[in-house]
Amino acid sequence: MATVDFYIWKRPTKDGRFPISVRITIDRKPSYIMTGQKLDSLEQWDAKTQRVKKSHPNSVRLNNFLLSELAKASDKVLEFKTNGQATAKEVKDGLKPIDEKLTYFSTVASQFLADQWTLGNYECYKTQKGHLKRFYAFANNGNMPFKEITVDLLQRYLIFLKQSNRFRYNDNSPVKPLSSRTIANHMITIRTIYNRAISSKLANQEDYPFGAKGKVPIKLTGSAKMGLDEYEIKKIEEIDLSKKSEIYHHARNIWLIEFYFAGMRVTDCLLLKWQDFQSGRLYYKMSKNDEHGSVKIPAKALAIIEEYKNSKGNPQNPHGLVFPFLCDLVSLDNRMEVRKKIAFTVKRLNEAMAKIMEWIGSTKNASQHKARHSFAQRAEVKEIHPKVLQKMYRHESVSTTMKYQSNFSFKKADDAIDAVLDF
Repeated sequence: MATVDFYIWKRPTKDGRFPISVRITIDRKPSYIMTGQKLDSLEQWDAKTQRVKKSHPNSVRLNNFLLSELAKASDKVLEFKTNGQATAKEVKDGLKPIDEKLTYFSTVASQFLADQWTLGNYECYKTQKGHLKRFYAFANNGNMPFKEITVDLLQRYLIFLKQSNRFRYNDNSPVKPLSSRTIANHMITIRTIYNRAISSKLANQEDYPFGAKGKVPIKLTGSAKMGLDEYEIKKIEEIDLSKKSEIYHHARNIWLIEFYFAGMRVTDCLLLKWQDFQSGRLYYKMSKNDEHGSVKIPAKALAIIEEYKNSKGNPQNPHGLVFPFLCDLVSLDNRMEVRKKIAFTVKRLNEAMAKIMEWIGSTKNASQHKARHSFAQRAEVKEIHPKVLQKMYRHESVSTTMKYQSNFSFKKADDAIDAVLDF
């Protein structure tokens, strides 16, 4: 239950007067909004009618002002209640005035990037910094109040992103057009910063340009997910890399370990420690969602891991890592440095895997993340139950697993084509 009324503070301020506040009570928990108005005496207030008495010299004007403040609070309570359960404090926060001093988009965006850096989110920082660079090239370096980021401006920005003859920022060389998914990600970055500004009372909800019904919708299109087939994986396993540079050997081994361990992500693979292997099982925490889990060590994976056993207890490997790429870091606790080194390493590994795919005669992309797609594709062919895969992938919901696996489900469609064309 929610009520909105006036509350007169019984204790006077230093000037001897009594403040008038709007009291919002939801589920018996009150929150107070000061109106900035005061009474010279408690006798000037009529508690029954919730009005200033005529004995006050400006009673009519003051009552009109107080009624308008009460109406604002009542409307905000109704708005919050319509959108879901709200607390008195949330309603109070919703009534706070917008801070007009810090309404520039670039100001909020700079703080957003600084926070990503502080949190050690290197990939997020790098990607969204690139998104903002494009927006700044289009929109006066972001030096505009949020109310100027209108539906019209964003629609023109979408056209700017879709142009096939766009140019780089530092020269006049043409660049490849962005995909629909990448364009959506650019818009999500702007929306994220706008939402942050609204939460911080630096922008007004009424000016918000994103959404449906005459505003700018953001639709994420699915990206094609294609794994390697059994023949290609066997070729990767069997190719002789003994006369090649060491990076190719490591790239192949890490890719296969990711595949063998149910599509392990490359970040988790590079952070594998010897202590994670216990009693024939691998125990590790997934870095993406901090979910703990365990999986058996397949014989193929064990054979690869054994190749690196000389690093166990080696002074040059102070962190006890299986693979050598992060051993030179002073600490694994500095998230930003770890993520930067991982991003650099993954680039090298992906370049090496591209060459390996050339050598086995395949044109497919075999980046490190494709090991995850390859496992999912193989699991779909073998009709592994989604509940089993959910546990292996460490998805919170089985519906997430089923949606992910649907990217690799071709059998029914293939059978349908065969059935239709069987004449």
